[in-house]
Amino acid sequence: MAQSLRASPPLPECNDVLLTRDTLLNVLHDLSTRLLRYFGAPVRLVVHGGAVMVLHPQLACRDSTRDVDYLHRAFETEWMSRGVLDAGARLRKCIRGTARAFKLGADWMNACADVALPMSVDSVYHRPYDPVYVDATSEDNLRMNTIFTAPGLVLIGVSFSWAVALKLVRYQKHDPQDIAHILRLGHRLRKVHWTRSLLESWIMSNCSPMSPSLYSPWQVEATRQKMRHAIGLAFPQPKPQPQPVFQRPAHTQPVFSQPFPQLPFPQPGFRPAIPWVY
Repeated sequence: MAQSLRASPPLPECNDVLLTRDTLLNVLHDLSTRLLRYFGAPVRLVVHGGAVMVLHPQLACRDSTRDVDYLHRAFETEWMSRGVLDAGARLRKCIRGTARAFKLGADWMNACADVALPMSVDSVYHRPYDPVYVDATSEDNLRMNTIFTAPGLVLIGVSFSWAVALKLVRYQKHDPQDIAHILRLGHRLRKVHWTRSLLESWIMSNCSPMSPSLYSPWQVEATRQKMRHAIGLAFPQPKPQPQPVFQRPAHTQPVFSQPFPQLPFPQPGFRPAIPWVY
């Protein structure tokens, strides 16, 4: 009599396991092994959010994250160009397998933010493309922001300008401090002296497709306030110290209301008993 196969219990929808750096590295190495088996070649994913702040060697400003945000549509487009039409299904199966192995929630690696990310149109061929992905896979960004490399998986963080732009749109939870860490890194590496206008021009020149999300008429001032706030977090200015107030006993009169003592000028040859009083 054939034994019936038991269906695996469903994964929790949300991941509640904190992924510290060490845990996340173990999880990603497991995913790498699965991907190599399913794809036969390294899979390259562009990521953003908390995982970058945990893994990036020059930031590493967070102790943990609950998920890894990646660009799924760009991944599918890349593999479709190679003739692999079911790449998305393969990737999701590997992600679920790793989730089961480490008892993680189903969304430990997700692309929920894809729906909010902008698309651009090629000015020559008028074809749509993903500007975040194109910028992330440039040579400069690959050199600066590749945060994980294994035989079956490479993770690339979005460029710093896009990271700041995406966090400005949401600006919740860890976003303000994450932006502050990126701005401090810019000052440390390039001696950038950030102002609101400089930050704004940097975002607009590198992330122009984000303009509708950041600079619609009702959001302009709110966006600029976020920029000022993030710069203030990155480079706090010392608060002016209040002038000390000296208390006097209640029964005494103010000094200048009392008669000023008539002291004689020092006579020639006078030496005070305590020299520094003179």
